[in-house]
Amino acid sequence: MRVNARKEEFEHVELFGKPALYTSSRIDRSTVPKGFYCYDLRGSDCDPGKPVRLENWVVANHAGTVVTAKPITIPKSGAKQLSGKLNFLGESLTLAGFCGEHGLELPHDNRKFIPRPALPEEAGLFFALPEEQDAALGAIGHIRIDFGRGGDEFWHTWHPRGDEELNSPAFKAELTEVMNELREFGPLGNLAAMYRYCGEHDGKIEGGWRQNYGYVVETEHYRYCLRCSPGQGDYHAYLTAFDLQVQKMDMKLKASEQKFGLTDLGKQMLRNAADNTLPHSYSWFVFRDINQPGEVLTGDLTLPEAIRLYNEMDSDNKRIGVTKDEIATVDFVIMVDGKQWFSDDYTKLASFSSDESVVAAVETLKNEITEQSPGQGMTMGGMNL
Repeated sequence: MRVNARKEEFEHVELFGKPALYTSSRIDRSTVPKGFYCYDLRGSDCDPGKPVRLENWVVANHAGTVVTAKPITIPKSGAKQLSGKLNFLGESLTLAGFCGEHGLELPHDNRKFIPRPALPEEAGLFFALPEEQDAALGAIGHIRIDFGRGGDEFWHTWHPRGDEELNSPAFKAELTEVMNELREFGPLGNLAAMYRYCGEHDGKIEGGWRQNYGYVVETEHYRYCLRCSPGQGDYHAYLTAFDLQVQKMDMKLKASEQKFGLTDLGKQMLRNAADNTLPHSYSWFVFRDINQPGEVLTGDLTLPEAIRLYNEMDSDNKRIGVTKDEIATVDFVIMVDGKQWFSDDYTKLASFSSDESVVAAVETLKNEITEQSPGQGMTMGGMNL
């Protein structure tokens, strides 16, 4: 078990004549604040629990961990003999108490994105997925990362996956923050940092030709899956991003599929929705503040009601769409971060592409949806309307 340095109750010690903190546990080093230093103590083969040497990292015969306010020079041999230079002062202190007692400043924990080890059932999220599964999970893309031959470089390449509309400015800004924090506090500093991080944390996942480790960062709107592969001969990491809003929509669709079973009855309903000789029902909806706190979905609207609500809605993140025959759904007008466009997804779906009512609704939307700004029209499939 690895403990949080900010929360652990330590023993106050004197180490090589300097004040320090000792715990018999291993410490999650990502929780050690900047300006403090963490070392392992090794026990002897005869008495593994009695510290005899100070090292940067101990695997076998771990006899404790110390935190110091000043660095300790360790010889090139990799170990510094204690030789009676570890003295227990008979006092228990937290890191904050230690700082108070010695007039030190304890930096705030400014981390926003703290990874958690992947669950065994999540292993598939860290590897390439079929396009259909990518779409259902709201995959935005992944970053491929390599530390170079020496392990201290940082080469990275972005690979888009799925709907480019999801790659919004808000997502890009958060992705940059996540990457920067994983480089500063997590496993993406360099290859040595990745080895250390994976060794100190759980997260082993199946897959790949060597041992991989998976970590998940979840924010309000996105899920980031980091696959670490410490070692040479392959890329060192892949960071895949998913849009949670798309996952929510997919869950609603699956609930609908479960409702209709997508057995023979459900499949027949989809065929019926694409049959223009049959009568159909249309339920329009408007999403407000997508991927924002207070997100609202208003459904069961007529087309005029949906247009009026959309035009009156003071939001830079909204969309208008329709559900046909309670089983097929598509968006028509989308606004993300104030940029508005007309989606042509309906032309690719059998339930909508040849529907005269849908074609008429599209013309109505083109004529009645308020433009983003004077003189600036919407776009459709990348072309100005």
